[in-house]
Amino acid sequence: MLVAAKVGVTMAVADRYGWHRDELYYLASSRHLALGYVDYPPVTPLLARLDQAIFPGSLPALRLLTVLAGAAIIIVTALIARELGGNQLAQILAALAVLISPMFVGANILFQTVSFDELVWALACLLFIRLLRGADPKEWVLLGLVFGIGLETKYTVVGLGIAILIGLLATRARWHLASPWPWLGFGIAILLLVPNLIWQAGHNWDSVVYTIQHRGATDGPIAYVLQQLLLAGPQLLPIIVMGVWWLWRDERLRAAAVTIIAVELFFLLVGGKAYYPAPIYPLAYAAGSIWFSEAVRWRWVRRLAVAGAVALTLVLLPIGLPILPAKLMADSGIWHARKDFADMVGWPDLVEQVTGVYQRLPLSDRASVMILASNYGEAGALDFYGRGLPPVVSPHLTYYYWAPAQMSPSTVIVVGYQRGYLATIFGDIQQAGSITNSLGLRNAEYGQAIWICRSPLVPLDKAWPQLKALD
Repeated sequence: MLVAAKVGVTMAVADRYGWHRDELYYLASSRHLALGYVDYPPVTPLLARLDQAIFPGSLPALRLLTVLAGAAIIIVTALIARELGGNQLAQILAALAVLISPMFVGANILFQTVSFDELVWALACLLFIRLLRGADPKEWVLLGLVFGIGLETKYTVVGLGIAILIGLLATRARWHLASPWPWLGFGIAILLLVPNLIWQAGHNWDSVVYTIQHRGATDGPIAYVLQQLLLAGPQLLPIIVMGVWWLWRDERLRAAAVTIIAVELFFLLVGGKAYYPAPIYPLAYAAGSIWFSEAVRWRWVRRLAVAGAVALTLVLLPIGLPILPAKLMADSGIWHARKDFADMVGWPDLVEQVTGVYQRLPLSDRASVMILASNYGEAGALDFYGRGLPPVVSPHLTYYYWAPAQMSPSTVIVVGYQRGYLATIFGDIQQAGSITNSLGLRNAEYGQAIWICRSPLVPLDKAWPQLKALD
């Protein structure tokens, strides 16, 4: 029932606003399959390729994959609760916690690496709990396999691996490390990462540079903690806190409690974004649900607490899911609280406006023309929605590597750059329009200039390294 609610409610609004800029980028990546990409490993683009081969151009079909991943996390969380010894009530409560958690409500609506990463973490936590409770040590190999897939999905799973190691070393569970099985599992995880490392070596280790540049790109430690509370769910905070305490009380499971704390501290110390450690929540939800089912004996109190938690989730639902009509969302300003909504608006308008600029060009200019977009969202939209347009290139992240080797257009339509920057590359720069959208929503693209640039001071392919952007 909980899984059906997850899939049904989320898919009912799956195409309410439109494609997110990241989804357009993943879609473009799926047309350029490789062993790696600048800002993520290859699993997510591969899934997009498989999905779009069956349902080409379908946004609901693409998002169904992340919704199903979210549904799977609900099931795995219940299994974690069962593995911890929780009864049926505890298992249902653990699954319900994931269903109403703001993090999982908001993340699973978008086709991004996040949802698949969350599923990897949930599976890893289930296996880790099994091992702590005395499962066959050979399951460390299976855990290594899960980590290897995770490393090819989203690099932040490294944080979970480090936290598990800290959890083992800091408790009596360190005896597991005397066995060869954890190390064999570690070797399998690294082996699965090798193809991506080969790609990195051939592409200037751009993912490392990208990661270093984004280290600390947060609002600071106080905001990190506050955002954690919001993502975990204020109504679920007691469950999380008591879940960690419940795990700590059991000497066999104390390593899991330390792991949860270590994950949070790791990403805080390295300057990670607030949602990076969020996939650890299912473990805390599962343990906390067992505590709740054991500590709160009065049925009416349990029902009141659950009803209150669900009610708060329903109140906050317009921030997590695109349930409001697009115009109401734009006018209400709710997109200030959920920037993802702003990134789902205006892409067809942008393409229509750029197309209009191209169609107004003199025929003499059209013989040698390209479109230069400043970021992957603009480029992805032009690739997806554009019809009859000249080649679109962007030096942003992995798009940088998809540009033709030879680029010497005499005319370039440019989107998203400032005139002063373009003056270092072109001798003739004229503004041909500005990006707007039908909702009047002032997102990152709104008001950006569309330029017609001629008289290049240097061929575009020679200027390409100068344009490269890893931010």
